[in-house]
Amino acid sequence: MGHSLLCMMGFFLLSTVICGNAEVSNRPVVTLYPNWSEIYRGETITVRCEIHGGDTEWDYEWETNSIRKPPNQNEYRIRSASSSNSGNYRCKGRMKSSQHNTTEWSDSVTLTVSDNKPRPVLTVSPSWLSPGASVTLNCQVEHPSAGWSFYWYKAVPDLSEKSSSYELLPDGSGTAQDSYIIHGQTHTAGYVCRAGRGDPEYHTDHSQPKFVWSAGAG
Repeated sequence: MGHSLLCMMGFFLLSTVICGNAEVSNRPVVTLYPNWSEIYRGETITVRCEIHGGDTEWDYEWETNSIRKPPNQNEYRIRSASSSNSGNYRCKGRMKSSQHNTTEWSDSVTLTVSDNKPRPVLTVSPSWLSPGASVTLNCQVEHPSAGWSFYWYKAVPDLSEKSSSYELLPDGSGTAQDSYIIHGQTHTAGYVCRAGRGDPEYHTDHSQPKFVWSAGAG
């Protein structure tokens, strides 16, 4: 009788209690922040467990690739991701006030981490120009809609070292657009780009240099 009464009370307080197995109906939802289709090695990602409804306080339990993790906070933060973090993540909640009452497991969310560091591809248009014309640089990353901002550089040759250093172009730091226009170019010059995203910001490698050849003095 007492057990039935507790079940009835649970029904009103928690929108249904399955009395036989002490599962409550608040099913968690797992989300990735940021929610990009592919994460690269070294990026920071947060896996979050959310239980909606009621004022109940919860302990959280995580499972990834069938490995149980002890009760924890509602966020699972990976500060420097690697391919070993790839897998399916799910969570459940356990009531702080009654450790026998748990939610169901959430649906799984898949995290894919690539060990390859992306290198953007820079194109220039036109590649040959008359002195004083404008040049458009375009920087493309593998996943163009995945939160990238762009950095634009002039390649400055160092003949003694047979290499180049990169000089940031004016207003070329963290632009939202994947293109950059240089007005009134008069000399042959090389350019590179790279991209960044996230907090803390993760940067791609620099692109290969691309040159704009001037028909005038250069």
